[in-house]
Amino acid sequence: MGILQMFKDALRGGPGGAGAKGQSQKCPNCGDPVTLDMERCPKCGTHIKSMFRRKCPNCGSLNELDAPACVKCKYSFEAELERAKRTYYVCPICGYRSEAFLTQCPACNTKFM
Repeated sequence: MGILQMFKDALRGGPGGAGAKGQSQKCPNCGDPVTLDMERCPKCGTHIKSMFRRKCPNCGSLNELDAPACVKCKYSFEAELERAKRTYYVCPICGYRSEAFLTQCPACNTKFM
């Protein structure tokens, strides 16, 4: 289970126990006790769902944690996750990057085997 799924479960009060809907938390703004099933803090009015935000690496704006793309610049968070899953092979001599395993570097002709 990833951290994003844990936050989603916490916001929805799903599995994981720590984010049960009736469990009391402290408001990040005023410290008043709130529960995750509330929309706003009764004392200061802070949105409970806005406690956790994702910062866009492209423009720096804050987005909802489960947003698929940035609301300001439309940067795709899902595409970023796919790029992070890719494996690259790097030549130790010249630094050439390849997605496929090669026996010889096409840039500097170094043999790997």
